[in-house]
Amino acid sequence: MRVGDFPHSELADRLRGDGLHLVTGAFTTHLHIELPSLVDEFAQMYADYPVEDPPGIDDFEVRIASPSLLRRHFRPQAQAWIDGVDLMEPLPLDHAYPGLESSLNLAVATGDYVPLVVHSAVLERDGRALVMPAPSGSGKSTLCAALAWRGWRLLSDEMTVFCFDSGNVLPNPRPVSLKNRAVEVVAAYAPQARFSRVYRGTYKGDVAYMQPPADAVARAHEPAGPGLVIAPVFRQGAPTTVREMDRTAGFRWLIDNSVNYSSLLRTGFDLLTGFLERCALYSLTYSNLDEAIEEIDRLHQALPPLQPR
Repeated sequence: MRVGDFPHSELADRLRGDGLHLVTGAFTTHLHIELPSLVDEFAQMYADYPVEDPPGIDDFEVRIASPSLLRRHFRPQAQAWIDGVDLMEPLPLDHAYPGLESSLNLAVATGDYVPLVVHSAVLERDGRALVMPAPSGSGKSTLCAALAWRGWRLLSDEMTVFCFDSGNVLPNPRPVSLKNRAVEVVAAYAPQARFSRVYRGTYKGDVAYMQPPADAVARAHEPAGPGLVIAPVFRQGAPTTVREMDRTAGFRWLIDNSVNYSSLLRTGFDLLTGFLERCALYSLTYSNLDEAIEEIDRLHQALPPLQPR
């Protein structure tokens, strides 16, 4: 059953009561929402996502509600609890949806028992993963959103989740977070894409979320093997430039953007080095989306056949 299959009143009752066991791919979240306005926004953005019913074992529990009875009426706010702990400051009620997305990311980042996770955008084509580790402001989410409508399957714009057993990448596609001018850029580049409204004045600026292509959600159980690791940098007016990256620099780049590498010790080291041995590594500077995607497609087509591990 999918989120969109529930009548609105039943969905609101479930989220307010026993909760919904939301499957986003690599993770299942026991989700509670007690804010009526947030139910509407969640239903719009997650309509294609499956719900585990009857439930199995959840990875996290996330609850979004008013921090107090007083705050329901006087300067209304939204508060997120992750596994019963309020790890985030309360937000204005109008920013409840960005708070939900942030809490789902934070649940992974603070989870005790999660696979190796690297802060990066990741997509798939022909069974090969394109991993783009980069800090905020690098243009990775803009490039990721554009690629998702140009023949690449979205796995995540926030995190690469590595499987310990196979070393492959596990999909966890969720709405793509776009900030400030990137919202207009992607909307013009992919007019078929569907967006949330723009949330003004968040701590990240003006933010909107792009709904993943339906195919990305439907195939969220399909992992991807090693392919490309590309470190993207958007620079206004810069020519599109691709440079090969050596493995030491690539390894350091992945570690610098890792969420939990330090806690995994030898297991994390072996997993990352094994993945990189089967990848081609590059840095990419761009200002033109079409040119950047053309270069990425060229690099992908030049990859040798994927060898089983």
